[in-house]
Amino acid sequence: MPIYDYECKSCGAQLSDVFQKVTDLELTKCEECNSDSLYRVVTGGIHSFMAGSDTVGSIADKNTRRDRNKLNEEHHKKLESTPQAKKHWYEKQGDKSRKEINKMTPAQQKRYIMEGK
Repeated sequence: MPIYDYECKSCGAQLSDVFQKVTDLELTKCEECNSDSLYRVVTGGIHSFMAGSDTVGSIADKNTRRDRNKLNEEHHKKLESTPQAKKHWYEKQGDKSRKEINKMTPAQQKRYIMEGK
């Protein structure tokens, strides 16, 4: 059962940690000033998520899922339009694992480092 906080628009009184079901109606009557200006304060936390809600985050997630291919295409176009600088010979990595390199003789290691073979 979620916990809600309420605040009065008229007098500023606050009710904290009110246990209510999600389906329960919001409280409106302020106990301090007896006016109908009480409203539910939206707070974060573990109990603030509701399935099917149209929050900014949930709308963004839906749009991202819907437009995933378009976003990927734009990302790759951006990468292609800004070519990467060619790596120096000493920055290139071979396809051998450290275990395989350690099994090589010093001459083989030197050749692998210099030529990548």
